Amino acid sequence: MTACASLTGDPRLGTVGNVDSPSRRLAAILLATGTACGPVQYLTTVTRDASSEVAAAKSAGADKYAPYEWTAANEYLHKAREEEGYADHQAAVHFGRMAFDLAKSAREIALAQAASGAPAPAAPPPDSERENPLQKAPPK
Repeated sequence: MTACASLTGDPRLGTVGNVDSPSRRLAAILLATGTACGPVQYLTTVTRDASSEVAAAKSAGADKYAPYEWTAANEYLHKAREEEGYADHQAAVHFGRMAFDLAKSAREIALAQAASGAPAPAAPPPDSERENPLQKAPPK
């Protein structure tokens, strides 16, 4: 016997109780719609919430003013989509929530920096460790 059938009082399943009770019907509806399965949580958390928050952070200039948070949010969003591709809904929702939180933080930082009139930080200098030392040697 399923939980929904027992709450609605299906006579074929041998349930006892008032079938027409509004509270039982309401409980059945809440039980059936209130518990979201993995794909539904993924759609709301990742597809709707996290994606739109990352886009809002980008439009606020978070890629310039809060590069760490914005990059992390993008990577977590990418990871959430990857995990959903493997049907790991719980991990996808987890990474989607992390992407949402970091994107929200990035947007807030970017808006605060822009409101204070702070210029966008300059690009970091090239990484000297990755440069080829042979290219810097003078020609012989």
